Amino acid sequence: MSAKKNDSGDRTEKPTAKRLKDARKEGDVHKSKELTSTVLVMIWLVMVWLLTPAYYRRLEGLFMQSFDLMQDARPGVIGGFLVTSVETLMILCVPVMMGAALLGLFVEFLQVGSVFAPKRVKPDAARLNPAEGVKKMFSQENLVEVLKSVFKTAALTTIFVLVLFSLLADYVKLPLGEPGNIASAHWAGMLRIGIWTVFVFFFVSALDAFYQRHAFVKRLRMSRRDIRQELKENEGDPYIKSRRRQLHQEWAQQNMLQSVRQSSVVVTNPTHIAVALTYEPGETDLPVVTAKGEDHEADLIRKAAEDAGVPIMRNVALARGLNEKIEIDDYISAEFFQAVAEVLRWAEEMRRARDGL
Repeated sequence: MSAKKNDSGDRTEKPTAKRLKDARKEGDVHKSKELTSTVLVMIWLVMVWLLTPAYYRRLEGLFMQSFDLMQDARPGVIGGFLVTSVETLMILCVPVMMGAALLGLFVEFLQVGSVFAPKRVKPDAARLNPAEGVKKMFSQENLVEVLKSVFKTAALTTIFVLVLFSLLADYVKLPLGEPGNIASAHWAGMLRIGIWTVFVFFFVSALDAFYQRHAFVKRLRMSRRDIRQELKENEGDPYIKSRRRQLHQEWAQQNMLQSVRQSSVVVTNPTHIAVALTYEPGETDLPVVTAKGEDHEADLIRKAAEDAGVPIMRNVALARGLNEKIEIDDYISAEFFQAVAEVLRWAEEMRRARDGL
C-alpha cells in the first residue's frame, strides 16, 4: 500500500499523448457541466422570449374555453377541453425541451468531440462497492460540486432579492393600475432575473471549465517510471533493442570482413586505421574502398587480411586520407590515383612472389 502511495506522490509529469489518447478511448475526457447548463438556461430564455406571442394566444384560447366550460359542462365539451389542454401542453413544452436537448448535445460535442466508449456503459461491479461510494462522497470533486451549488444558490437568491427590491415600487402600484400592467411588471422582473442568472452561470462555467481541465491533467499525471514503461512498450524493451543492434553490427562486421578477404590490398596506419581496396581490371573502372575501420575494427581487418593472404602495406598518409575522404563502396578520387596505383602494383608483385611466378 505504501509503495502505491509513494508512486502516486511521484506523479509529477504531464500526461503523454498516448496517455491522453488511451483515456479518451475509455471515455475519460474533461468537460464542464456548468457550461452545458448555462447554455441550456440561455436557450430556454431565448426560446420562451421568441415563443411568448404564440404561448399567449394558446393560453388565451385555453382560458376562454375553460370559461365556456363553466357555463356548458356537457361530456362532449369536457372531452374537447381535455384534448385542447393536452395539445396546448405539448405545444408549450415539446419545442423547448427538444431544442434544449439538441443544443445540449451540440455543446457537449463541441467540448469533447466524438467519443465512442462502450466501457462507460458496461456493467461494473466496482461501482456497487459501498466503500468506493462513500469515498467518492468525500472526494475533492464532490466538494467542488457542493461549493459550486452553494455559490449558485446564494447568487440566485441575491439576484432575486435585488430585482424584487428594485421593482418593489412598481409592484406596490399594481392594484391601482390596469390589469395589463401586471403581466408587464412580471415580465420585466423575469427578464432581469434571467439576464443576471445567465451572467452568473457563465462566470461559474468559465471557472469550472478551467478547473475541469486542471483536474483532468492532474488526474492523468504520470511518474517518470510510468513514462519509461510507456516508452518501453512503444519502442520495445531496451535490452531487445540493444541485442538487435548488436546482431546488426555483427552481421555488418561479417560482411565487411568477407569483403576484406576478397580485396586486393589493405593499407594500414599501421595500428589505428586499416583500409581495404579492391581493383579487378575489366570489372571495376577504378579501385574501390570495400572496407575500413579504426582501432578494434582495424585489428579485425588486418587479421582477416592475414588469414586470407591479402597483402598488407603500411602507408600512414594514404590510410588516413582514404579513411577520411572515401566512403565504403565508393571509387577513390583523383588525388589518390598515383598512391593507390603504386600500392596495387606492390600488392601484385607480392602475390606473384608468393605464388612463385
